[in-house]
Amino acid sequence: MRKKIVDLDKIKITCSCGGKTKKIQTTWKNIPVRAWKCVKCGEEILHPLDADKAMMIAKAIQNKEFSVKVRKVGKSFTISIPHKLAKFIKLREGEIANWTISSEKELIIHLSK
Repeated sequence: MRKKIVDLDKIKITCSCGGKTKKIQTTWKNIPVRAWKCVKCGEEILHPLDADKAMMIAKAIQNKEFSVKVRKVGKSFTISIPHKLAKFIKLREGEIANWTISSEKELIIHLSK
């Protein structure tokens, strides 16, 4: 038996107060997320997928660290920046990444246009 996939963007959400909700764009800890807002009491219910991604970004910002694998491309090594994190820091293609070596195992990266 196949499970039915539910598209959360198409379902109607009812608030715990019994009020109807409308879709909105909002922020949680300055991170943009989709949500539903109750027209009766004003409570906001975050989209679960956006809430998970926002919590991951908030944790990375709080801890000031994020883990990704170092990869080899040709003779160079690369480090990728996850899309959601790049979007949050407003990283754009063509920006210049300047780095300084702080210690044998620590790089500090500054982005500029």
